[in-house]
Amino acid sequence: MRDRFGREIDYMRISVIDGCNLNCYYCNPQDNNKNCQAINTLSVKKVLCIVRAATRLGITHFRLTGGEPLLHPQIDEMVLQIKKIPGVRSVSLTTNAVLLAQHAKQLKEAGIDSINVSLDTIDASEYEHITKKPLLDKVEHGIDAAIECGIRVKINVVLTPQTDVVALTRYASKKGTDIRFIEMMPVGEGHTNGVEPYEKVIGALLEVYGTPCHIDTGKTKEINSGYNKYKEERKNPDNGPAEYYIFPELDIRVGLIQAIHGKFCDTCNRIRVTADGRLMPCLGSSVTMDLVPDSCEFTDDLEKDFVIVQVLKAAIKAKPGCHNFNDNAVTYTKTTETKTVETKATELKAAEVNAARNMSRIGG
Repeated sequence: MRDRFGREIDYMRISVIDGCNLNCYYCNPQDNNKNCQAINTLSVKKVLCIVRAATRLGITHFRLTGGEPLLHPQIDEMVLQIKKIPGVRSVSLTTNAVLLAQHAKQLKEAGIDSINVSLDTIDASEYEHITKKPLLDKVEHGIDAAIECGIRVKINVVLTPQTDVVALTRYASKKGTDIRFIEMMPVGEGHTNGVEPYEKVIGALLEVYGTPCHIDTGKTKEINSGYNKYKEERKNPDNGPAEYYIFPELDIRVGLIQAIHGKFCDTCNRIRVTADGRLMPCLGSSVTMDLVPDSCEFTDDLEKDFVIVQVLKAAIKAKPGCHNFNDNAVTYTKTTETKTVETKATELKAAEVNAARNMSRIGG
């Protein structure tokens, strides 16, 4: 289904749980001594209802997130059942990998298509400083287990002024995994920690690996005269906003995801579901909608599917043309839509909304 700006919306992120077993300062700044405890968890049945309805609108790619999705007690079964739904083309997962070693085999058997591992440093002391947990060895074990199972793994790095770009890239190259550096969004503590991605990442890597070549994912021919590994990949191999670069002396791709400095809203193809069962048409907006209000009673699954489809349509129509992170000139209208209540709006300044949000609660 296309939104009112002509963008094809075919990708859904589903936060299946909002708790986490780490406590990264930029994600959960309110309490630096405790894990982010789960407040909401989506049941397998509810997730399947959402996915089934989404496929009816042409949404075919699904990513399970958190919090930390591997804390969900039925995550392996959830992947297995989603993969059985007609119309689903891919199911992927984003994890901190602390529990990945014990789930890798089951996820592979369930049919997982790829796993993104969030890893901001490979220095044990720095890892503990960021996450408040001395668990880097478990993360590395999890990455190795997934690779050994034959799962496609990518490493995601949230950029801060302290990020050691070269060390992380060397680690990814050793593992044979692509790496993506993500610009920190001005959500929660993110407004104080951002850096300009291209300058920091490409500037550091070209001194070690040579002058890079940008991969035009819109063209599959002659990506680079000496590097044809990705020729046959489809137009957008990750269903996401990363811009990829290859280097003469590096055998993996390096991606940049730049929500601010490389604003990609004009090609955004996603909507997201939070762990409390609400739809967010855009991460950079305060608009959310109830997918299935708890007060609703249904005679059968078809009626429930119909309600979810209608809310999905409304969410896609409500998707803004672009985000407005940290823009106080913009006023958001916070809208709630349910089966019984049409709209309820409150005006909030954009920067106020983003500064007060907690990334661990919105499945960022």
